Amino acid sequence: MNKARSFYLSKSQFTRGLQCHKSLWLLKNRPELRAEPDASLQARFDAGTEVGILAQKLFPGGTALEYSSGISKNIILTQEFIAAGTKTIYEATFRHDNVLAMVDILHKGPEGLELYEVKSSTETKEIFINDTAIQYYVVAGSGTSISKVFVVHLNNRYTRMGDLNLGKLFTIDDVTDLTLSRQADIPRLLADMRQTLAGDEPGIDIGPYCSEPYECDFKQYCWQHIPECSIFDIANLRNNRKFALYYGGILHMEDIPPDFSMSDKMQLQVKAELTGKAFINSHKIREFLATVTEPLGFLDFETFMEPVPSFDCQRPYQQIPFQYSLHIQANGKLSHHEFLGQPDRDPRRPLIEKLLADLRPCRTILVYNQAFEVSRLQEIARDFPEFAGDIESLIARIADLMIPFRNRDFYVKEMCGSHSIKYVLPALVPDLGYDNLAIADGEMAMLAYAGLAKIDDAEEKEKIRQDLLAYCRLDTLAMVRIWQKLLSLTQPQQQLSLF
Repeated sequence: MNKARSFYLSKSQFTRGLQCHKSLWLLKNRPELRAEPDASLQARFDAGTEVGILAQKLFPGGTALEYSSGISKNIILTQEFIAAGTKTIYEATFRHDNVLAMVDILHKGPEGLELYEVKSSTETKEIFINDTAIQYYVVAGSGTSISKVFVVHLNNRYTRMGDLNLGKLFTIDDVTDLTLSRQADIPRLLADMRQTLAGDEPGIDIGPYCSEPYECDFKQYCWQHIPECSIFDIANLRNNRKFALYYGGILHMEDIPPDFSMSDKMQLQVKAELTGKAFINSHKIREFLATVTEPLGFLDFETFMEPVPSFDCQRPYQQIPFQYSLHIQANGKLSHHEFLGQPDRDPRRPLIEKLLADLRPCRTILVYNQAFEVSRLQEIARDFPEFAGDIESLIARIADLMIPFRNRDFYVKEMCGSHSIKYVLPALVPDLGYDNLAIADGEMAMLAYAGLAKIDDAEEKEKIRQDLLAYCRLDTLAMVRIWQKLLSLTQPQQQLSLF
């Protein structure tokens, strides 16, 4: 047998190879270089599994094949079930041309067997057709005729009220024609992948495909020669232009040609990186601070989102606020208020009731990234209209602490092109940071809150609650310290490097 042809591939390995042959080669030959999925990515994998199991209820009464039974046995069982006229098979298993495919749902429809690929996204993406195409190739090649091919995905316009309505939660798209249109290319694509696998590590350089359509788990290995704050860190520079520089032999900002077109903000970032100069526009900062009036609130939300809504008035992947921290500056004193929802209960009503009371004295409410907090408040007003008037009044008092940094009225090289608070805080207030916290970012907070409902030990649960409160409290304390630093930067003695 031809060595290249003997390489066994799965559906996921085929789609990986479509993105990058080097990634596929590394998976087969150097798997130890692969980055382990972090907690956030693993949570997305778990959510996909949950959605797949729930979608099976669209075709109730089916026969499920268990992965633990073994691939070879499941291939035999699949053929036996089909021959016996089984109407629906979950995880039907096929092998053809040394490619393995497990079909999420194989269902006997009016015109014959139908193939359903389940996705936890809210739309049918073009890249999903690669999944259905290789499955069709394998199933048809193994001698089983398929009449229709569908992608099942979540409907983000569905709002839960009462029991889940699966018919409205899911959308089913017919992708038969698109799937068939790719069949002619598959033998060649497989042959190319196997030819790569038969050789040494391919000399494929980094490229846009390292992150598109998915972040490659070998990126750390392939990008190890890229320094911190390289041309790839220039904020808002399009990816194709970054790679045009890279392929032209330019990696460091100091080597960017003088005729390379960049916006004023990009040029400022590069200049700060090369000179170490701090850029402070005191006039603009004063203008911003003049819009801020005490009593002054510093507000931050933490949110969770889930593919399958748990509560009434909730949509798939809707961001649900479950926690807030609020510092209030008034009459030279700083006070703190907070809220953290109970697991397995909709936190929105108790959150907004307490928040409206806590914010009543504040004339200005500072948030960091106004669009996020305002959107969450507008969604609560939509879903709980009895609070709409009070929320509208609250929104009218919100100002965005991010504005001076987004507009580059303050910029230092330590911000590395970002105006995120996680970069601004250490640049302005280096003595305050998240390093010593058990929960250090919003993703960790969301996962910790989601996990509370699964913990029985009261002491462990209380510790996680305190960790959540500590993290969110630091977010608003960070805003207080940043605001204080901006005030100090506008004083006459603080004229650093103005423009």
